[in-house]
Amino acid sequence: MKFIAEKSQIVDSLQNAAAVAERRQTIPILANLRLKIVEGKLEVTATDLEIQIKTYSDLIEIQEEGETTVSARKMSELCRSLPEGENVNFSLSNGKLTVSSSNFHADFATISSDDFPEIEISEEQVPVSLESNVLKRILSKTSFSMASQDVRYYLNGMLLEINGNKINGVATDGHRLAYSSAATSNSEADMRNILPRKAVLELAKLLSAGDDTINLLIGPSYVVIRTDNLSFSSKLIDGKYPDYDKVFPTGEPLPLEISKEVLQSALSRASVLSNEKYRGVRFQLSENKLKLTANNPEQESAEEELDVVYQGSELEVGFNIGYLLDVLNSIETEKVKFEFYGEDSSCIIKESNSEDDVYVIMPMRL
Repeated sequence: MKFIAEKSQIVDSLQNAAAVAERRQTIPILANLRLKIVEGKLEVTATDLEIQIKTYSDLIEIQEEGETTVSARKMSELCRSLPEGENVNFSLSNGKLTVSSSNFHADFATISSDDFPEIEISEEQVPVSLESNVLKRILSKTSFSMASQDVRYYLNGMLLEINGNKINGVATDGHRLAYSSAATSNSEADMRNILPRKAVLELAKLLSAGDDTINLLIGPSYVVIRTDNLSFSSKLIDGKYPDYDKVFPTGEPLPLEISKEVLQSALSRASVLSNEKYRGVRFQLSENKLKLTANNPEQESAEEELDVVYQGSELEVGFNIGYLLDVLNSIETEKVKFEFYGEDSSCIIKESNSEDDVYVIMPMRL
């Protein structure tokens, strides 16, 4: 194998693949990337046996085809550190991969690609097409609410629902829930699948914010996402996702509207003096006023009164500051809308002019 690439052609491909490769792994080859010349392009593959990514990069010149595997971390870090615009020469000889540029030369140890455990998917899959920015938005709007190491394994991921021309993403850790919805071009598909946490986080970074079309292939056990230069495969979580509709509070809401920036700033100040373990903040609502209170076991406290639009009855309820800030960070409008349903009920947070994204946060006893 022998080829020449310009740094910018391959650096993103190597970094994206290295994020999937498993560093702390008892099987050494899983910490490696497979480099392979395929149809005039460099195919870079990484897997942790649950997720697999293949990226394709154009090259300046191919002198000899071939394939090998090399350390994901070392190769991606090396290429990232080379000067911009640099041409990089790759040459495989006697089990060593030599990488050189104008003033640099390195020899990498390799492992034969014969042992690389590529994920082969043989099950029947349903194709769905949608815009890249639609899926990227749904992933980024919900991913922060996923659980990370919950014994209820189905919560350590995101529910992806496709129903005709509508796609929904739902994530919850049992204390909060994020729901995001979008219209898609008409599809016959009707399915509910749980994407694992790592796949959601990687895809949110990989997908472009443009309106180029991506193809989803969804089967009983695997999902594959394909774009022009990317093929991303992931096992699905086998489990039944809870009926999230039951999480939305019912009754007559008490609406409140406030500037997102003002509330973010006030919560950031309150968090400094909140209990480090529970991170609670008390909301005290009265006509057009919101009073925030936080305190900690050292007898320190913070109070702040904010002007809001609120005409409901007086109400006092506590929330986790971190959960509130996570939601506010994902909201894009200047104003944010809260709906309260009582002191012991969850509250709903939305963008002021949209029903596409809905966030539910359970109350805390303070």
